[in-house]
Parts: sequence; structure tokens; C-alpha cells
Amino acid sequence: MFETLPPWLNRLEVRRAVVFSWHILGVVLSYLFAFLLRFEFVLEPANWQSFREYLPVAVMIYFGVFVAFRLYSGVWTYFSFHESLKVFPALFIGTGLFIAVSSVLRMFSGTSFPRSVYALTLLLLLSWEFGGRFLIRWLRQSSDQRDREEQEHRCLLVGDTSDVSQVLRGARTSMQEVGKIVGILNDDLGRRGLSIDGVNIIGSPEEAGKLAKSLDVTKMLILPPYNAPRAMSQIVDRVAESGAACAMQVIPSFQDLASGRVNISIRDVEIEDLLDREPAAFDRTILDSFIRDKAVLITGAGGSIGSEICRQVCTHGPTCVVLFEQSEFALFEIERELRKQHKELPIIAYAGDIRRECDVRHAIQKAGGIGIIYHAAAYKHVHLMEKNVPSCFDNNVLGSVTLAEVAEAEGVQDLIMISSDKAVRPTSVMGASKRIAERCVLEASTPKMTRKAVRFGNVLGSSGSVVPLFKEQIRNGGPVTVTTADTRRYFMTIPEAVELVLMASAVGRDRDVMVLEMGDPVKIVDLARRLIRLSGFVPEEDIPITFIGLRPGEKEYEELLTEDENVVKTAHDKIWVLAKDEDAETLPRIKVEEVERLVRSKNRDGLLMMTMASIKEHRLQQLSSSSGTLNPSNPSNVSTSVNQQA
Repeated sequence: MFETLPPWLNRLEVRRAVVFSWHILGVVLSYLFAFLLRFEFVLEPANWQSFREYLPVAVMIYFGVFVAFRLYSGVWTYFSFHESLKVFPALFIGTGLFIAVSSVLRMFSGTSFPRSVYALTLLLLLSWEFGGRFLIRWLRQSSDQRDREEQEHRCLLVGDTSDVSQVLRGARTSMQEVGKIVGILNDDLGRRGLSIDGVNIIGSPEEAGKLAKSLDVTKMLILPPYNAPRAMSQIVDRVAESGAACAMQVIPSFQDLASGRVNISIRDVEIEDLLDREPAAFDRTILDSFIRDKAVLITGAGGSIGSEICRQVCTHGPTCVVLFEQSEFALFEIERELRKQHKELPIIAYAGDIRRECDVRHAIQKAGGIGIIYHAAAYKHVHLMEKNVPSCFDNNVLGSVTLAEVAEAEGVQDLIMISSDKAVRPTSVMGASKRIAERCVLEASTPKMTRKAVRFGNVLGSSGSVVPLFKEQIRNGGPVTVTTADTRRYFMTIPEAVELVLMASAVGRDRDVMVLEMGDPVKIVDLARRLIRLSGFVPEEDIPITFIGLRPGEKEYEELLTEDENVVKTAHDKIWVLAKDEDAETLPRIKVEEVERLVRSKNRDGLLMMTMASIKEHRLQQLSSSSGTLNPSNPSNVSTSVNQQA
């Protein structure tokens, strides 16, 4: 409405002239109706004479008061109680001046003036001033409300009656955040058809898809107890089956709702919320006793896994935590977060590189000695490492060896290396480097320091996960790119993965390779479809999915074990231990000096040939055409070629 006004009406001079005219018109009309009311709308000639004589006086006095109190300066569409405090004194003072001036004038003119007109004029003028302001504000808000109704979401609430009631109360202060609530879903059959704060209970969660489609719902807000993974998955699936384009949101806490701050609690349903995984049952006193009263160093402390290790380690009573990180910004962020949450805990932020002995040694000595090292620093992006083979081996292999050697020399008690499922039957340089690093660290003859490795798969939300990429592609309107229709991956949430890593480090023995139970593998294309649905779109209709094929180093199926590796389940849920490693028994030990020589000479093909000779079940790609084609099934030929090239 107001946006359609011609531009010249928005000029300050024009707006001020309109406001002044409004005030003058209000004085004239209020004064006139005061006379009419006083004489019951029948004015004698004498009454008209009094009206005409004192009209200019009333206009000048009231107008002067309006200017003195700057009643023309407020924005009427945002008229508030604070501004009304200026209107009352202005009009009362104006009425007092009008009485005083008119009384003096009557002494000289001898004309009569009805005293009730003063009070009537004041009341009518108050009605005029407030009524005008409220009228403008109402018109503006009505216009905004119509615009908002055209743009806002139509929302269904899924939740228990008491929780829904809290949301509806909070929604009054944040309607734009929640949207227009068109119905409530829950399993309370006895209250079907009743309403809460004017919103009807229209069905059960089993009907979510049908009702979302028929009511043209664009958002579904899921409350307890329906925000459990299995219940949310069922709701998402039902909505998807109905073909409704409906975004999903969840409220994890009601403390903010009680204060009316709805927008603080509402968040989008994430793919992590739909992982139906039973929580691991651990005796956490074992983990407490392992970490408590020890100084802990975490490499890669600013990364997705490293930062979560820092957060959880800090809750188990260490004497000191050293954050070892190469990225300055990542180090700054995790240090700031931890210092805010753990004010009494000594935290040392060390910017360094695990490949430099002096950095590792200085970080350990700065803490006065270290009891436990969690080694999470690594290059992890598969396709980038295919293009940077020497750098990958330099960081992942030589960096790990340097860290282990310095830690041994400095008297560290336990070193836990974070490995990857991609180290099993590796098809990528990154996976192969992690497998070689495992062997180099665990094969070293060091009687003092306990060394362990922990393998696990993908984590949702990490910097290398597909989930952030999919979300970005969805925000851009697609397409969402998936490698193949059959590509599968194991997935865990970051907190769950780190909790298992810490527990494995506490229960593992020297030279153990620990394997985490990752559940069932998930099809990446199914993950993409779910993310599209959670974003409020229909896969293939609103957001297309494109298959781009496997990139170099990628494989369709990730594995945590090979057929040659026997595992023994520990006494702790979801943690397994490799009982036998065929590589360690049948192949010679990795020669670290050979790896270092190949890295220093940037010999990409030499590193790949050495890797093929050291990992018998590898699935690495063939070498570049300049080096010829190798036969992966004949490790002896590969080893000979490496020796010749070196």
C-alpha cells in the first residue's frame, strides 16, 4: 500500500506540510464539534459569534504547542507508548493556555464563552491525535501482514499437547520465524478435533504426508517426543512418499520457548538427526581414569575431528591440553572456544607442523611433558591427494613418524593415531598413505611408549564430508552431484566418532589397530535425496541429481576390514581389535628412509610403486603413462622397479 505512493510524497517538506495540515484540521474540527455537542447541534447567532472570535486563538495556541513539543517529528507507522507521553502534556498545556488567553480576551470584549467547550475540545483533540496515529499504524501493519501471509510458511506442528502449547505461546512474538500454523499432529486421539490457542489438532504423525500435501504445507516443526531419530525418519519418509515439498525443523529445547525466544530454539532438521543408531553404553570411569591428571596433546586440533577430541578431552580432567595446529585461524577458533568453556584448565595453543621435530619437541616441553597424544593431523581430501602424492606422504607418513619418534624421546606414555577406513584395500593415495603411516608407527621398536591406531569411516558435518557440499548445491538450486547410484559410505556423527575413539584409546593395548563399529553403510544417492527433502524440495523435480562417476582414488564401497584381517570384539560396545595383520607377517617392514628419499625427490611414481609393494590387497590406479604400467598382482616386480628408480 505505502510502497505504491508517488516518490514526491516521501519528501520531507511534503510530509511535514501534510502533518501540519492534519494538526490544524484537527484543532478546527475538534473546536467545532465541541460547540455542536455543547449546544446539541443547534447554534444561535451569539454562539456562532463566539465560535468565530476564538477559533484563530485556539488554532494558534494549539499549533504553537504542537511545534514546541515536536509532535510533527514522529513516524506514525511506528507510533508507541513512549511517543504518547508527549501528546498528553502538549494538549493539556495547550488547553490551559487557551483558557487563560480566552479569559483575558473576554474581559475586554465582554462576550460570553461556554466553559464546557474547553473540556470537549481537549477530549476530541486527544481522540483526533491518537486516532490518526493508530489509523496510520493499523493500515501499515495490515499491509505488512498481507505481504507476510503471501510469503510466510504454512506450518504443521508435530508434538505433545503441552509442548505444542509452549510453541504457540512463543510463536506470538516470532510469527515470522514459525510461519502460519495450520494444524497440530500428535497421537492424543482423545483430543482430536480440539484446538490449542486457536489451532486445531487435525491428525496423527502417521498422516503427516497426506495432510502436508492437502494443506499445502511448506514447513513442519517437529517437537518432543517425535524428534527421536526413528520417529523423525518415519515422518520424513511419509512426507516424501506424499510428494509434498516440506522443509523440516526441530526444537531441541524448551527453555528458550518459555522466555518467548522461539527463534533461538528452532533449527533445521539435519541428516545427523535421522541416524537411527543406538547410543553406545560405556563405563566412562575407564576413560576418566585414562585421561585424568595427564597432560594431553592433540595434533590437528582445529580440524573437524581434532577440535571435537579437544572438547571431549577437556571434560575428563586433564592437567593441561596442548592444541597443536598448522592453521592459524583454526587454532585461534578452538583456543577461544575452549578457554571460554574451561576457564580453570591450562590450555596451550601451539602453531606448528608435525613434520618439524623442533615444533613437536617444543610443544611437548612447553607443557612440561605430555602423557597422551591424539594424532588427528592429516591430509584427508581424496581427490586433492591424487594430485599431490609427495605432499600426501610427507604429511601423513613422515609427519606421523616424526611425531612418534619425538614423542618416544620425550617420554610420552601413549600415542593414538587416528586412521581411516580408506586404509583398508586402498584405492586412493590418501588411503594408502594412512595405511603406510599405520605400519610405520606401529612397526617401530619402542619399548617405552604405547602406540595404537583407530580406524573409522566418514563423519557427518566434517570439512571433508559430502553433506556440506550437498547443502551448498541445494542452496544454489542444484544439481546435486553424486558419484554413482551404488556408492555407499559408513557414517557417524562427529561427537559419536570421537567418543568411540577416546574409549578405544583407553581400552586398547600396545600396537592394537582398533576398528569402530560403524553400523550399516548408507547409499550416497539416498543421503542426497533426504537432504533435498529436508530442505523443502522434491528430488528430481525441484532439485535434480546428477551422477558424475567415480573420481580418481574413489571407490563405491568403503571397508573397515579385509578378508585377511581377523577382529576380536572387545568388552566395550562398538569397538573391535584386529587380531592379525597379514601385511605385518608376510611383507618386509616399511623403510622410512626410502619413503623420505622419494618424498624429497618428488618421485610420485616411486611412492606409488613402493605402496603397491607394501600393501598386497591395494586397489590403486595404474601409474602415469610415462612410467609404464605395473602389474599390481606381482609385488616383487614392483619392489624391483622401486629399487631401480631410487
